[in-house]
Amino acid sequence: MVNFDLRQLSHFVAIAEAGSLRGAAETTFTAQPALSVSMRRLEDALGVELFTRGARGVTLTAAGEAFLVEARRTLLHAEQARQSARLVGIGEWGRIRLGFVGSAVYRLLPKTLPEFIARYPNLKLELLEGETVRIVQMIREGRLDAGVIRTPVDDVHGLRIVDLETDDLVAALPSSHPLSTRERIALTELADEPFVMFSKTLVPGLRAVAVNACREAGFVPQVAQEATQALTIVGLVGSGLGVALVPGVIANFTSEQVRFVKLSDAVCRHCLTLSFAMQDESASAAAVKLCSTIAQKCASLAE
Repeated sequence: MVNFDLRQLSHFVAIAEAGSLRGAAETTFTAQPALSVSMRRLEDALGVELFTRGARGVTLTAAGEAFLVEARRTLLHAEQARQSARLVGIGEWGRIRLGFVGSAVYRLLPKTLPEFIARYPNLKLELLEGETVRIVQMIREGRLDAGVIRTPVDDVHGLRIVDLETDDLVAALPSSHPLSTRERIALTELADEPFVMFSKTLVPGLRAVAVNACREAGFVPQVAQEATQALTIVGLVGSGLGVALVPGVIANFTSEQVRFVKLSDAVCRHCLTLSFAMQDESASAAAVKLCSTIAQKCASLAE
């Protein structure tokens, strides 16, 4: 078995390029006797002579010429491996698998990801849209590195949660609805309407906030339809299947069939939160950098 190390390869390349032990000793800050011993051991390991030694220095043998090409390549690959490991270790190279809820694409991600991409060009983002429940599960299973989710969530054990931005609940009404032209309405004015609600099982957080807001207003909403994605809910409202309570950021979506109206109820203001979630103890350095960048950007935008 051939046994030599990167230090010996480095010595060999230095001697070959300098043409003498003295020159290599100066460039490597290594004593000549130590270089001589290093090369003897390398030649013993290979079973061939790499240098022809003379009074004026050393010259490469044919075997040495061939070995020099591969030695340089090996040292280059070793340096690349070192750099890759270092960059991954400090979170500046590799990939981040990021889950996100649909409403994050309207403001939060477009406002924050470009800065992160520009700052860390060697980090590749792999994005997956999903519901908070699914994203949290995938983070726990190690299938996602982090997620932008809706909070609160029932179980945050083992997770690090960083709040990013808050939002209001607004009413989504068919454009033909008598209240659709108003600038602001009270929830009680929708008490007799059929509601299109977020799924109780797949989007329990948003569903609970909407239902609790209705209860605070003195009524239990009549749920006519359920859906998972906010845009689906908006589409169902536009189809005349009911009214809905959705995050205010969805109002950035324009539709001729739907109008978004603010709610005067205090319970509807700042009641929704988008948060960053990742493993508490084993989050990657890259995920921590992503969280920090997004949180700092959100804070600056809120000022």
